[in-house]
Amino acid sequence: MAENTPVQAQPKGKSIACMAFGIASIVLAWCYGCGLVPAIVSLVLGGMCKKDGVQNTFTKVGKITGIIGLILSIVLGIIMIAVVALGVAAGVANNM
Repeated sequence: MAENTPVQAQPKGKSIACMAFGIASIVLAWCYGCGLVPAIVSLVLGGMCKKDGVQNTFTKVGKITGIIGLILSIVLGIIMIAVVALGVAAGVANNM
């Protein structure tokens, strides 16, 4: 009986989307911190895949790139805020 049972294929849609959003988060992290949204979406999709029992290479890559994109976006956002603050402070100091 078990010989005729069809093998269920794992759905790959969410895992591929997870990977795509993770890669997009790294690329967009360099654009003024715009990578935050795709990074969060990638991590949420990775969690949904884990809950559904789908753990494949796409999901793992998506989670890893999502984390990297999130960290890059935060670090680059902090650097940009610091640069703007220093520029404003230097401008105010020059006007005095």
